[in-house]
Amino acid sequence: MVGSEQLRKTTIDRKRAQSLLYPIAAFLHAGGLTKQKSLAVLSSAIDEIAKGDKAREMEHIGHPTPYADVVAAWMRRKQFVDSSGHPRILPLSGPNGFATLVQKVSPGTKARTVLSVLMRYRNVRRVKDGRYELVRPFFYTNSDKTTAFEPIAYFLSDASATLTQILKRQQHIRYPERFWRKVESIDVSEAIARKFAAFARERSLLFLEELDDWLEAHRAAATNGMRKRRRVGLGIFSIYSSPEVATPKR
Repeated sequence: MVGSEQLRKTTIDRKRAQSLLYPIAAFLHAGGLTKQKSLAVLSSAIDEIAKGDKAREMEHIGHPTPYADVVAAWMRRKQFVDSSGHPRILPLSGPNGFATLVQKVSPGTKARTVLSVLMRYRNVRRVKDGRYELVRPFFYTNSDKTTAFEPIAYFLSDASATLTQILKRQQHIRYPERFWRKVESIDVSEAIARKFAAFARERSLLFLEELDDWLEAHRAAATNGMRKRRRVGLGIFSIYSSPEVATPKR
């Protein structure tokens, strides 16, 4: 649910924080930093965050899944798409309205709360006749001045869990092995970097839509008789920086 109670500030307990920091601690240790120096680096990073000069303000929106599920259902469910398979422009109320969509996806959730967040982060816009149009195929969580806290928290947690499993890899595991993949080049111009960013954004959206369709189809087929549910998915992020030149050994 995304009611008013869920919009209170989300806290991170000690266990989750330790889990998040494990691969970073392993990285610092392997890089030769002592515990004292590592703590000093962490303290310096916290001080920099506290200044908050150019950072986006983080907004707590509650658990991100209902928002993402509403967008996914709006993209796919027959009741809310037109004959061409595109998301319909929906009124707020009515049998085929936005509030009905929210109740089908997340019963008990306040439609206006979801709509407010989706509009604030430019996933949905209001058209001239007062109806609402979906403008993004996935739940987008950044605005010019703010970013949603919980999606970032889950992204970092997922990335950390993947690295932790790789670092603690055992010969016999009973669950799917996690992985990470990366492609990059250090020999492109600024103009090519911009072209790649646009190309990667377009292609990754198509790829993620394909994966999302696959998950949606298998979730519908496996709803009945499941004893234990699992959460699976794939996260993609972009890379943009000056190249680090390797220093030759003397």
